[in-house]
Amino acid sequence: MNGAAIPSLAKPFAAAAAQLFPISQRPHLRLAPIKSSTSGGNDGGGAPPPVKPPIAPPATVEIRFRRGARRKLRKKEERDEVAKGPSSKKAEAEGAKDWDSMTVTEKAVELYMGEKGLLFWLNKFAYASIFVIIGAWILFRFVGPALNLYQLDSPPLSPTSVFKGS
Repeated sequence: MNGAAIPSLAKPFAAAAAQLFPISQRPHLRLAPIKSSTSGGNDGGGAPPPVKPPIAPPATVEIRFRRGARRKLRKKEERDEVAKGPSSKKAEAEGAKDWDSMTVTEKAVELYMGEKGLLFWLNKFAYASIFVIIGAWILFRFVGPALNLYQLDSPPLSPTSVFKGS
């Protein structure tokens, strides 16, 4: 491909872009002619490239830390909690509803999904049973035969045969 053909193609594309996007709609876009180093010196006498002005650093920003405000807010919250008393803190933790004031539906939901409801205990039981089953298998597979309490039908596989798959 000829190096002279590239600059001739760049002019129609630049003209088409100027027609599609007027300058008022593209203030950030600057089109410059494409110059090829293989054009044989036809770039107009070797003018030096334009020098870009240095980028100025952004204006400094002053940051102020308000340490005292958080401490004052925390102390105020502690004073408010002391003024309320321990009974209001317990009521907030329980959802601010007494068991006697709940409807039958609310009681059923609380028993099923509450903080210490049925789902909570089932989850605890399932988690604990994993460790019980693993422990029982280790005892059955390794400890029982090691103590000669019973003998398994086949000896344990060697590591090489485990990796072979036979």
